[in-house]
Amino acid sequence: MRIAVLISLFLVLLLLPTAHASSQLPVLRVGVLTYGTLNWELDIAKQDEPEDLGYQLELVKLGSPQALTIALQGGAVDMIIGDWLWAARQQINQRQFYFYPYSTAAGTLVTSPALSNKAINALAGKTLGVAGGKANKNYILYRAYALRQFNFDIDTSTSVKFAAPPMLNQLMQRGDIDAVLTFWHYAAILTKDNYPTMLTMKDVLDSFGIQTEMPVLGWLFKREWGDQHADLVNAFLQRSYTIRHMLNSEDKAWKNIDSFTKKYPEAVQPALIQAYRQGIPSQWGPETWKNMQKLLTVIKQYDDEKALTDKLDNIPTSIFWQNNVLTVHE
Repeated sequence: MRIAVLISLFLVLLLLPTAHASSQLPVLRVGVLTYGTLNWELDIAKQDEPEDLGYQLELVKLGSPQALTIALQGGAVDMIIGDWLWAARQQINQRQFYFYPYSTAAGTLVTSPALSNKAINALAGKTLGVAGGKANKNYILYRAYALRQFNFDIDTSTSVKFAAPPMLNQLMQRGDIDAVLTFWHYAAILTKDNYPTMLTMKDVLDSFGIQTEMPVLGWLFKREWGDQHADLVNAFLQRSYTIRHMLNSEDKAWKNIDSFTKKYPEAVQPALIQAYRQGIPSQWGPETWKNMQKLLTVIKQYDDEKALTDKLDNIPTSIFWQNNVLTVHE
């Protein structure tokens, strides 16, 4: 009995230094959507040992993009994934945030097989499903493309149905809508089922004279907090990039991601992996910032309700977090 007690005491004492060391590490609270693709990366990050990284990762699951921004502003989380336009708009009211690119994956326009190899003006009189709403970069930019290239307004010349992406995929598969402008991973599922891609965001950006990759979403965090925790921020961004580099080059790494393998059928997984890899950014610097300014001009022109741009005339370069994590080709 006494020997068993001594062994238990020894084991407890053995673990105490590790527990104490972990408690002394800074805690990084990351807000994440319960259903978001960010979980794919974070499933791997959760397996890291805090002592190896120099920080403890705490994930805060939330139910909507609005909940993420509220949590960030209220101090319930330190970092989230969000839109650079949101960060820029906050400057109008003297709220300071940083942005650092996470993904270039954007909305894709997918159609029924009957519209294969057609231009966007072939949607005249058709029913178009749109993920999100009118106050959405995808919708505004695709509308701008159609107007500039074909003098065709999808807002007035098609029957637009705004709905959640899963519902839109179901409507496409039932033949209730003719085309869908949806988020990249839902588009990947449709294209795997032989629904053709009519237009991509790369096509749209090319038409505006923007050839460099364009971040769609990125890490957002408060300026004051970021300035005070620069080493922590850069350590996390480096680990994030390392994980995505691994997912870009190692197929076997995907087998360890429960939020991916358990949610999606095996048949569609290769299409999702390919789409994910295409959205990993590789550059960040003055050339990208200049093209973001150019894109803002387009968005502002076609943002009829000014829901995205408000009084924003330019993107303050002060929102751009800078480090050497991404390889700069600019």
